Amino acid sequence: MEGKSIVSRQEPVLHLDTNARRNFIKFHNKLGEKPNSTVRFFDQTDCYTVHGNGDCEQVAKIVYKSTAYVHLLLPDDKKETLQYVAMSKSNFDLAVRELLLVRNLRVEVYVKRSFDWHLEYSGSPGNLLQFEDILFSNKEVLVGNSIIALQLKVEAGTKRRVGVAAVEQNDCTFQLLEFVDDDFFTELEATVVLLGPKECLLPSAEGEYAAVKALLERNGVMITVPKKESVANRNDLLQDLNRLLRFAKGQQEDANGLKELQLQLASEALRVAIKYLDLVNDAGNLGHYELKQLDLKRFVHLDAAAVAALNIMPKPGTHPSMPSYRWQSILGVLDHCRTPQGHRLMAQWVKQPLRSCEILNDRHNIVQCLLESPHTLDMLSLDYLKRIPDILMLTKKLMRRKATLQDLFRIYQVILRTPKILQLLIELDNSTVQSVLCAPFKSFLEDLTGLKQMVEQVVDFEAIEKGEYLVKGSFDSRLMELQQTMAELYKKMERLQSKCNEELELDGKLLKLENVAKLGYHFRITLKDDSVLRKNKNYRIVDVIKGGVRFTSDKLEGYADEFASCRTRYEEQQQSIVEEIIQVAVGYAAPLTSLNNELAQLDCLVSFANAARSAPTPYVRPKMLPEGAGQLQLDDVRHPCLELQEHVSFIANSVEFKKDKCNMFIITGPNMGGKSTYIRSVGTAVLMAHVGAFVPCSLATISMVDSILGRVGASDNIIKGLSTFMVEMIETSGIIRTATDKSLVIIDELGRGTSTYEGCGIAWSIAEHLAKQTKCFTLFATHFHEITKLAETLSTVKNCHMAAVADADNFTLLYQVRPGVMEKSFGIQVARLANFPEHVVQNAQEVYNEFEDEHADKQNQTDKDLLDKIQVAIEQLSTAGNNTEINVEDLTTLVAQFAKDIKQLDSDYFKSVLSTTEA
Repeated sequence: MEGKSIVSRQEPVLHLDTNARRNFIKFHNKLGEKPNSTVRFFDQTDCYTVHGNGDCEQVAKIVYKSTAYVHLLLPDDKKETLQYVAMSKSNFDLAVRELLLVRNLRVEVYVKRSFDWHLEYSGSPGNLLQFEDILFSNKEVLVGNSIIALQLKVEAGTKRRVGVAAVEQNDCTFQLLEFVDDDFFTELEATVVLLGPKECLLPSAEGEYAAVKALLERNGVMITVPKKESVANRNDLLQDLNRLLRFAKGQQEDANGLKELQLQLASEALRVAIKYLDLVNDAGNLGHYELKQLDLKRFVHLDAAAVAALNIMPKPGTHPSMPSYRWQSILGVLDHCRTPQGHRLMAQWVKQPLRSCEILNDRHNIVQCLLESPHTLDMLSLDYLKRIPDILMLTKKLMRRKATLQDLFRIYQVILRTPKILQLLIELDNSTVQSVLCAPFKSFLEDLTGLKQMVEQVVDFEAIEKGEYLVKGSFDSRLMELQQTMAELYKKMERLQSKCNEELELDGKLLKLENVAKLGYHFRITLKDDSVLRKNKNYRIVDVIKGGVRFTSDKLEGYADEFASCRTRYEEQQQSIVEEIIQVAVGYAAPLTSLNNELAQLDCLVSFANAARSAPTPYVRPKMLPEGAGQLQLDDVRHPCLELQEHVSFIANSVEFKKDKCNMFIITGPNMGGKSTYIRSVGTAVLMAHVGAFVPCSLATISMVDSILGRVGASDNIIKGLSTFMVEMIETSGIIRTATDKSLVIIDELGRGTSTYEGCGIAWSIAEHLAKQTKCFTLFATHFHEITKLAETLSTVKNCHMAAVADADNFTLLYQVRPGVMEKSFGIQVARLANFPEHVVQNAQEVYNEFEDEHADKQNQTDKDLLDKIQVAIEQLSTAGNNTEINVEDLTTLVAQFAKDIKQLDSDYFKSVLSTTEA
């Protein structure tokens, strides 16, 4: 075996003899090709390996940040070689987390049993069950674990009926919906944005499903086509649901009567998802799932382009602890949450802006109340909420019978702390806080009274103070006997401690009696007292650490061994009791889940308040008007991400839309002048208001919208085989199909990537359609100055521009929105700002001047030709005027041609004369 680099200390060595190497290479070759979306690991007992070029490079970069750790596995004959990367168990865990949670790839792990390799376990972004211990053990779960399944039925014409089943394994929920979609699957894309699935199950990736597959891949969702079954039986679904669903008290435990199952396509999709995830064979799932019908009309429609345009979500792999997290995305701006469940819910809220005026007013009322009570806000954020653990994960451990007494005690602590949170909220004396937060908290706490009492009866709180989690001895006679024995042994060790202190003539505070795993009970003194200890032969040193010297004696060692033996018997005896306790605690899963959700909601609302007051300029409460009210006014609107960046002094601008008076702004101005930032600021403020947050303005009046649609930025999508222009057209076609008069649309630089005239024509056509037919609120930033002429024919279209000042030597961007059209382009000045070499800039200016002169010459020649024609027309009209026998139709034709020629002449005078005449 040879390597291509020096092995680092972190990198384990792969020990295989000649025969083992040959056999492994042979087995690996037998596996054959695999999809690029799958990474295979092999458990080599003392380390893990990956093999093959693609897997090796990817994992080496994740684990070692370098491909220098890719080695070659060589048999003696060196005929067949195989690349590999070896890693420790901790690095394997790191790689699996990255691959499943960040890169959305599938992972397989092979283990050797009885001389043969077997696929031991596998996982995918939507099916993490077999990797939960690796992914979430002692770690906060900040991401959802959602998977969807689709079924498609072609209806008349180009219509498609789509059935969707979504499974959220963290929250134990099934959501079903069905809808009729167009051939572009506009509603399906909105559903994918709304649910944010990691993986989608499709019956096929071809035929009718090819377009669906393309859409899902565009949105970063992994595609899985499960193996086809010989017989698909609806009764299988009913049997599975009867075991998985949590039925209400008094409700008949039969899924057959549930109205949600009337959605036949969605029900079939759910059957496939349950089977793929193997939910029924996990005892922790039984009796805990809830079935809902999802109503898309509850939420503001967002497409993937709008999510990208508004920077709603952070880049994959970004963690809230990272310094850049706060200003990279809208989620980062708003997410000041203190709990893992709060982080998860906030990520859900920003992707699911609401169309319910009532719920939004409740959220705004609570945020305002918290801002008016800064002391309460600080207490909740800095003290109470940050002490709340992830109840959802603790509840899942209960349901899977993997919980310990420590887990149960952590749940108990939440039940103890929640009344203090409740008391703080009651003292706010606010009716919305009372109905939305206090009342549910009271109800769930009452439901958890029995669990609280059971923990107090069973758990030994004195032992917890010593760092041990034990059942009270009084709970069982055998435990009581063992506990008394351990108490007597502990007293004997304390007497030895006093005796040792006297013998070594030490201050009693410096001699510690400690218990450490593997060593058991022992004494410890500081390093500076080491010399005193070494002179006394009654004691022997067992360990030296930074914190001091650990030592023991024959008697102490005897007591410690006896204590450890009793402790082992005590733990064995209490294990059966703990299992019974956990079994009872599982019955409280429903109120614990509800309490978790309520605390997550509170955390998000507290986070909104913190985001509002901590901004460079505090946010204000938006005044929300019903849908169709036809008003959108944002005074001094700022971009929340940009203003958080260091060394940025943000220049605020305003916007005002009013139905039938102004529904479109066409914005011109130089590159880097702030057009994109301005239109994004407006879209962002409207989104923030619809999730219940305050907005970065000095005043905000917002009519609720049914959709926020965006087309901002231009970039190729090489992986998907789409050009800049094609991406642009796909996104814009979605806007045209979806937008209504209640929508907000932001479009930036539409029409690039094709010829100037075609681009301008497409941009004009779309702008005119949105202004005349759709009549939605639209911000349309463009470099095609021709489009500004729309304002001359449509009274609801207004022109504005980003101001800039330029002279022979200087060019200054003012970042201010001013009415009217920007008459001049400043591309060459921007190039100079970007530090282009001066000779390049000069050359650009010369070429520009040549084109301008050429255009002017052509225009002058055109004008000369037109003037000649006009002169002839005037003479014809003069002659016709003196001819009393001329036909009226011929005269009309001459006048029409004369007017047409005049209009083609680039003359403000003639234009004004004609417009006055026509008026």
